[in-house]
Order: sequence, then C-alpha cells, then structure tokens
Amino acid sequence: MTFDEALNHFRTGRAIGDALRVSGSRVSQCRAAGGFSYPMQCVLEKESDGALIAKRDDDPAQPMKQSA
Repeated sequence: MTFDEALNHFRTGRAIGDALRVSGSRVSQCRAAGGFSYPMQCVLEKESDGALIAKRDDDPAQPMKQSA
C-alpha cells in the first residue's frame, strides 16, 4: 500500500501512528522515505480489517525491478 492509500483510509497521520503504535514523527519519516516498510504495511492491513493490502513492491527499501 502507498502512504496516500493509508492516509485516505485512516484520514490522519496521527491515526496511522495510533494503528502502528508509533509517534507522529515516525509516520512523517515514513512519508519522507516514500512509504511504509512491508512489516508496517502488514500491521496497517490488519488494523484496517483488510481494507488496505500490504504489497512488497510498495516497500521503499525494495530494489527497483528491471523490465524488458
């Protein structure tokens, strides 16, 4: 899931932080990094009752796949 998908579901960065049990500044760090790690996405998927889907490809630490 992208940061914007999580923000759209939870409505605020504070609500995302509450779901992840992290500070607002950590949520801001995730936004600046380009999204959430896969384990964080898994927590958000569970906390959203499956409305959000964790995707390894959306983990900013994953190397870019080469195509063609």
